[in-house]
This record gives sequence, C-alpha cells and structure tokens, in this order.
Amino acid sequence: MDVSAPITLAVAGYRSPARAEADYDAVWRARGEPPFSHTCLAIVLQDRAGTSRIERTDNTAGALAWGDAVLGAALSVLLPRIGPGSPVIGDRDGQEAFIGHFRRHIDVTELVSAALLLDDSAVGLVVVVLNRRPDEVLPLLSHAGEAIATGTSWAGLEDDLGHDLVRAVAGRVPSLT
Repeated sequence: MDVSAPITLAVAGYRSPARAEADYDAVWRARGEPPFSHTCLAIVLQDRAGTSRIERTDNTAGALAWGDAVLGAALSVLLPRIGPGSPVIGDRDGQEAFIGHFRRHIDVTELVSAALLLDDSAVGLVVVVLNRRPDEVLPLLSHAGEAIATGTSWAGLEDDLGHDLVRAVAGRVPSLT
C-alpha cells in the first residue's frame, strides 16, 4: 500500500440505534466510490451498567491477512473494557501492529476524546477507513449527535505488519523435532 495513504479513525455517538444504522449504511455505501477504500465499521451498544457490546460489523478488508485486525485494533484502543473475549476483537493477525500504529501516530488527546465519546454514548459507531481522509469521512456521519474523525497514514505500518504476521505464522508452524 502507498505509504502516504490515509487511515481515518472515526467515532460517532447517537441517541438511537436507527440513527447509527443510517450513518453505518452511508459509510458502507461510500466504500465503493473512487478511489476504493477498505472500510471497517461497528455499531457499539452500551447498557445502563456501562457494558459495551458489538451489535453489527462489516469489513471489506476481511479477506486480507491483516484485514480482521483493523477493526479489532480500533476497538481495543477505544473500548478496552470489551477486551479480547469479544469475537470482533479476538486475537487477529496484525492487530498489535495496528494498535501500536494508532497509539503512536494519532494524537493522544484525539484518541481519548474519541474513547470518551464512545463511552458516553448509549449507541456508538466506530469506523476505520483506509484511503480516505477524516474530512471525507466525517460528513457521512450526519445523523450523529457528535462525531470525531482523526487520522494517520500507512507510513511505517507495512514493516510492523510484516513482523506481526511472521510471528503469527511462526507460532502456527508445527515443530519437526
């Protein structure tokens, strides 16, 4: 992937699941507009006790070796309480590379603001879009009470992914001795 390709991480808070679904659908429809962009998104519901659960997800990158890691990494960074037991977060090949990349290359105050918005919302939407800038993603979240979009680029991620994927494969290869 082009090292200058943008990666956008967006979070939106909603009053109702229907509003989140409308924006979810808008983001999902936009994935095919030129230039093509890998799109990973999840609706997150929070109960009165503050427990979050993933309601719905989609991911165009799922067939790639690192594809399932993108959304899992974003959710791990934003909602650590969901934890590794969530089927969406899980232990995905390349996830640690994305987690590290988000933490190193997205301003910490923006990550904290996004996490707090998600934590304060009964219904939230988490979006990661590769090959689109934040200013291209934010207008798609028009039904949100509040939305935050921040970003980074692919620069430096290729090497980290390579190391993560080699470790993952090495851990699965049976020993011949």
